[in-house]
Amino acid sequence: MAKNSSTLRQRIKSSHSQSTYTSSLLDSDNDVPKFHDDPPLKTSYFFALLGLMIAVLIASIVVERQLPPGLKISEEHKYPDRFIAERAYNILKDLTGLGPRVAGSYTNEVLAVHLLKKEIRKIIENAKDNNVIQVDIQKASGAFHLTFLDGMTNVYRNMQNVIVKIGSRINSPHSLLLNCHFDTVANSPGGSDDGAGCAVMLEMLRVISQSDRILRHNIIFLFNGGEENFMPASHGFITQHKWAKEVRAFINIEACGAGGREVLFQAGPNHPWILETYSEEVPYPYASSMAQEIFQSGIIPGDTDYRIFRDFGNLSGLDFAWSANGYVYHTRFDTIEQIPLGTLQRTGDNILALARGMAQGHQLADIESHRAGNLVFFDFLGAFVVRWPMAIADFINLLTVILSFCSIYIHMKEAYKYDVITNAKYVQKLVLNVGAILASKVASIVVAIFIALLLNGLGRTMSWYARPLWIFFLYVVPATFVLMTGILFHAKASHKDITSPWTIFRLYYDAYQLLWTVILIIGIILRIRSSFVALFWVFFPAIGTLIRTNFLPEWKGGKWLVSYIAIMGLPFVQCVYLLMSALYLCIPIMGRAGAGYNSEILIAVLVSFLYALLISYVVPLILLVRSVERVFSLLLGVFLLSLAVLILTPLGFPYSGDPIAPAPQRFMMAHTKRVFHDESGKVIKESSGYWIPDMDINSPHSVDRYVPEMKNAEVVEEDCVKYLYCGLPYLVPVQNFIFKTHWLEGPMPQINSSGKITVLDRQKIKDGERVTLAVTGPHHVGVMISPVLGVELLSWDLVEGTPLAATPLWNNRHTYFIYYCYSDVSEPLKFSMDFKIPRGHSGPILDMAISSHFQFNQSSGDFIHLMEQFPPWTAVTYWTATFESWIL
Repeated sequence: MAKNSSTLRQRIKSSHSQSTYTSSLLDSDNDVPKFHDDPPLKTSYFFALLGLMIAVLIASIVVERQLPPGLKISEEHKYPDRFIAERAYNILKDLTGLGPRVAGSYTNEVLAVHLLKKEIRKIIENAKDNNVIQVDIQKASGAFHLTFLDGMTNVYRNMQNVIVKIGSRINSPHSLLLNCHFDTVANSPGGSDDGAGCAVMLEMLRVISQSDRILRHNIIFLFNGGEENFMPASHGFITQHKWAKEVRAFINIEACGAGGREVLFQAGPNHPWILETYSEEVPYPYASSMAQEIFQSGIIPGDTDYRIFRDFGNLSGLDFAWSANGYVYHTRFDTIEQIPLGTLQRTGDNILALARGMAQGHQLADIESHRAGNLVFFDFLGAFVVRWPMAIADFINLLTVILSFCSIYIHMKEAYKYDVITNAKYVQKLVLNVGAILASKVASIVVAIFIALLLNGLGRTMSWYARPLWIFFLYVVPATFVLMTGILFHAKASHKDITSPWTIFRLYYDAYQLLWTVILIIGIILRIRSSFVALFWVFFPAIGTLIRTNFLPEWKGGKWLVSYIAIMGLPFVQCVYLLMSALYLCIPIMGRAGAGYNSEILIAVLVSFLYALLISYVVPLILLVRSVERVFSLLLGVFLLSLAVLILTPLGFPYSGDPIAPAPQRFMMAHTKRVFHDESGKVIKESSGYWIPDMDINSPHSVDRYVPEMKNAEVVEEDCVKYLYCGLPYLVPVQNFIFKTHWLEGPMPQINSSGKITVLDRQKIKDGERVTLAVTGPHHVGVMISPVLGVELLSWDLVEGTPLAATPLWNNRHTYFIYYCYSDVSEPLKFSMDFKIPRGHSGPILDMAISSHFQFNQSSGDFIHLMEQFPPWTAVTYWTATFESWIL
């Protein structure tokens, strides 16, 4: 080893009389250090800082769970004109008591509609005379392209809406729309998604109807019966209903979890006055433009009626959703027990205040004059909303960039004063430090991936799913170790010519600030509204430099650390708050993200990356600690101990069937009959069994012990090459999302009738052929079409314009997916397609298949018996389906 080198252990164990850190950075040819600053920080101070960071984490969890007390009906006389949570709870209890309400089922189309009409009738009977209330039941039919998921064309018939309009004698021609949906997915009672939203809206309607306030503009309450069928009911309302043309803005209430706080995660487009009204009116804000950008990026597999109102109604509005406890979303656990009174009270108070504020405002009467602009917005710890227009954001961001470079220049001057480091040398070292920081971040991610792969190899994946605390031990602690170790080694190797530990600290401090400044500049250029996070981490460090240099130059040691925490505390607390909200959302999603993407690695990378950003200005503090061996011993010990507990005890089991706090493993199973035809129409293959889309990386063999049949499930691979959509009954096109699935041979399902495609006509047209089809089947049908290579689908009469192709190619061929649903009596879907066929082409022009889905009242005894074997910590969505394909 070279004379001037030393290991980290030697640096820790140094016996020089000077501080440990001092001796480690001295050139060995020099016996006397040339320090111009006070000694570094006590190790106990650093431990106190780590403890404070953990306290902030705990506090953010407490804030996340804070709910107001739910008002009872017995207290109503004390709170006139207030939302009463218990009444909404009772309505929700009746609605969920009906069970799953799948579109097309008797429960949804008759019983749920009857319940809503009964509650509305009671509200009208007790309404005050100053309020004018109208009710309408709509049955809508139509079709539209939907780019959600892989892309499809949604065709619907007789989808049902219950619509109430409340106004005043003013008879305003302008209305605010409130929307919820009362239908559910199969096997779920839909307590939060979206029964709670409809219960909240009914109680809001009651409060408004009994108020003496005169509404300036109308409020339309849309209870739609088909959101889970990919938003056809809202499309039917906004494109066809007689009141749709008077809607000027909307509020949508949704759920991707249960209980907790409703988050405002989409706003606009444009119309900043809507968000300003929210900021001024709601008592319990929870909103972020960052959430909107993340959701609209497509990372989160979900969509809401917000898209329909925005895209087909050309409207602006707000999208709210309960996001906590996403474990129960679309499962049998989505019951009323998961929704405390405080959740209903909070949401009711917020949406009622917001709706009144918007309906009483002048903007609805002249909506176009208030269209321009977008806002950057976020709530501060749920206390209030910070917002500013994009123009102001650009101005603030640019000023902060200038301030950042000024503060770096100040440190540059100090380095010359104390260590005779020239400006050019300082810039050179700064660039090297930026590289070291980036390398340490990459190293922390690499280590996290290694840990994830180790857990995969040991069969201990997703331990954090039911117990998110494991994320701290498995990925946060190692990331801290790696990030700080990387900086220490780089400092030792690259800054031997600097004697002052404070100068070295400032170099890394400035390097982190420079990185954040570059991120902020990119955000300015790309018009990213969530750049406010980078703004925090540039503005406060820059201000901190100015304060410490000009007002607190003599503060060192503990006093200096207190000032450092005071300045960095605000951005740290706010970012922890945002990070915890993101994890609350992302962790449950990993249980339904599919097995094609390794959720352990995804969480490892996500947490390591975000945490590395979060502790940017904590990492360089290790350079000032006197005895780092205690710090690293603690980190390493905690990690190894937690790993041992994870491997050797049941605490690492990823799922929970606790009714109070469930975290179930999700399963989807379709008892399927498959039939394949050749070009002549002859059946060439027929099979039956259970199709199992893998919802997470442990599926499906995690239940082999309880469901022995699962041991025989095999991965579907060859059929995906041979048959359109793998020859499997995809309900919607999600092959980009769920492409790893299993097949289990089984008995033939018992069904009354399967879906059928009938060729009504084939006729020659210019440059091609027109094919006319009739599709019959149950209430939910998927039609897959793929022209052969060289043949092009030019048009069809389902929707105007060019047919929407799904994103995945099959054998290098385009595919088109039609999702057809109807309520009421069976109605065939008839449509024509025009194909362009190259000259000289002979033989078939397309592959075609139909998947029929019996989502209620069609499960055989064998299927039910299989489902009953699943353990209580699972949530199974199951239905009967058929798949039949042809070559034309």
